[in-house]
Amino acid sequence: MSSVVYALEACAGSVRGIIMTPFLAVTDDRRSFAVQRYQRGPMSLMVILALLVVSWAALAQVPAPPPRVQAGQAAPDFTATYLTAADENGRRQKETTTLSDYKGQKNVVLAFFPAAFSPGCTREMAQYHQQQGQFNANNTVILGMSVDSIWANAAFREKLELDFPVLSDSSRMISQTYGVFDEEKGIARRTTFIIDSQGFVQKVFQAQEALDPSHALAVCSLMKEIK
Repeated sequence: MSSVVYALEACAGSVRGIIMTPFLAVTDDRRSFAVQRYQRGPMSLMVILALLVVSWAALAQVPAPPPRVQAGQAAPDFTATYLTAADENGRRQKETTTLSDYKGQKNVVLAFFPAAFSPGCTREMAQYHQQQGQFNANNTVILGMSVDSIWANAAFREKLELDFPVLSDSSRMISQTYGVFDEEKGIARRTTFIIDSQGFVQKVFQAQEALDPSHALAVCSLMKEIK
């Protein structure tokens, strides 16, 4: 029995060591409380779980690092693939989109999203679909992009009946170039780049929750007026 207790205490000690590092992100009062509990000796499983929840919640509120590409800079060129809608025989064609093809012709809304079919990404892309006519009226094309496979994005696009390409960055190279790839989670951070017809980034929006396309639309409308 003593060996079991010793093993449990050893595990608790390891967990205490793990959770103390995230607590650096918590407020001083909560961190002080945690340190006091840590110094009193063995903690119950419930206390350990409670501290873990508080620690993770604090870390989740830490804003994502800014993307590498910022407003005023030239948008890095790229070529990405997507699948067309299935024809009457169920066949799809692989197509490519190159950013520089729009230079001198169209503004581009490049919307990176974390994962196809997730609630936030579904809501965001659906809102782009609803407002696509207004983007078209402002000489703007919409390009969705994630690191999902070309087939996953094709199914996602078909489910939402999107009329704009949902590009696959399965190699992660485009997301890394723009500085929005989360190495730890293996996803592209939710980031939207508004790129003018000359290929320069005019605005960057970034958030953990679904972004409202109306903000991007406002920027595109302003660019049309200035032009």
